[in-house]
Amino acid sequence: MEAAVEKRQPQETAIERLARRSAAAVAALSRMAAMAAVLTPLLLAAILTVDIPMHLFDRFAGEAVGSRPSLWLSRGGFLMGLAALLVILFARKFGGDEASRAVTAAWGIAALAVFAELSYLAPSLEDGDLPGVRFTMVFTASAMAGQYVAASVYDVVRGDLRWWRAPLFAALFGYGVYALVYFPGLYLGRGAPWLNWMIGDFAIKAFVAIAFLPLYGALRGLLKPKGGYGGR
Repeated sequence: MEAAVEKRQPQETAIERLARRSAAAVAALSRMAAMAAVLTPLLLAAILTVDIPMHLFDRFAGEAVGSRPSLWLSRGGFLMGLAALLVILFARKFGGDEASRAVTAAWGIAALAVFAELSYLAPSLEDGDLPGVRFTMVFTASAMAGQYVAASVYDVVRGDLRWWRAPLFAALFGYGVYALVYFPGLYLGRGAPWLNWMIGDFAIKAFVAIAFLPLYGALRGLLKPKGGYGGR
């Protein structure tokens, strides 16, 4: 028998290891910057239209004026719901961790942009031109929480033979967390029928999540998961 010859891999030098890790860090930062560049305009559009009522779904309330979605649903709130779907697409391609980092970066950029704009407009602003502190905090916290949850749930469910489960569950959980944070946080103690509004908001967003599935299915081939991630 021939003696087995052990093949030894060449040792990686410290400089080579540093170069490899640096290249990986630059690539990760580049991916995060690209995703943030796509997500930030949608966040800014949502923030700028958050005080404009959305009447698209009012027809489904019929004569029940007090149940019309335009009482609580704004264009900005609807756009923020679409942002969660964009985060799900990020999670499919690059995983939930990188999608969550992109959410953080996009919100940071959006906050800086809003602050810069407010600083520029400050001399001409009057009382009532800006949303209150409570609204700003609740809206931001609920939207960010929903997007983080959507990315995390997608990572947990992905890889199932039924391709539609991961995006649907991620969207539903994200919208559910948004509703549970937003409506009690903003309306609790104010005498508004916020529980009915919360249920109505989730019902609308659930419809959006289902309508998103054909688009997700069409994009699956283009957004194949990066190496190391499951999913079909």
